[in-house]
Amino acid sequence: MICTSSHKDFQSDRYVTYDISENCGKDANYQGKCYSQLAPKLSFWKIWHDNIGKVSEEDNNRYYVQEYWNQVLSNLDPETIYRELDHSILLCCEPNTEFCHRHIVAAWFEILLGVKVPEVKAIDYQIQQTDRPSYIKQYLEDAMRLNRNMRGFKSLRALYLFEKGEKLEAKADELEEKTGKCYDSYRQGACFLRCDADMAEDEYRVAEREKKLVKCKKNK
Repeated sequence: MICTSSHKDFQSDRYVTYDISENCGKDANYQGKCYSQLAPKLSFWKIWHDNIGKVSEEDNNRYYVQEYWNQVLSNLDPETIYRELDHSILLCCEPNTEFCHRHIVAAWFEILLGVKVPEVKAIDYQIQQTDRPSYIKQYLEDAMRLNRNMRGFKSLRALYLFEKGEKLEAKADELEEKTGKCYDSYRQGACFLRCDADMAEDEYRVAEREKKLVKCKKNK
């Protein structure tokens, strides 16, 4: 499991940690590991920072999420990153209640991989889950859907699995043309991914129907 936290809230050396900010936690006097692939780009961070108080907070934060998706996350494979960072805590400076790119990273894993990435606090061995801004996940979903061909899917995870299967099948075509050998294991893997995509789509639609039912009950 991967968790997220701030340097101030995670006062423990009992766990593996990675700072994912641009300056590797220097502002917090952090001396541990860094994972710069998840750091935001200075160009859009500066625009976002300069716009604080000049435009609405929602518009400004949506801009940041959109650019973080466009320039950072869309170029990375969530499964690869998750494997590399598994069993660790991802850190940056902002408090858990504030807008922060670590919350976007957590939402990215949750949306595409179907895993839970909790925000935590810790002192020594004592670790506890805490809240994070709930709106960030919706902002990321909106950013990921913008101008995207959803291929008939409603679920972003389903689309991710389907496209991953397509890439695997294309790789099989390429290798078979190059070597003259069969790559049935690749094609079988692509088939499994398409089945997983269908299941993810079904789960998403069921969850959406349940949300609508809950909303209708609340409105009565």
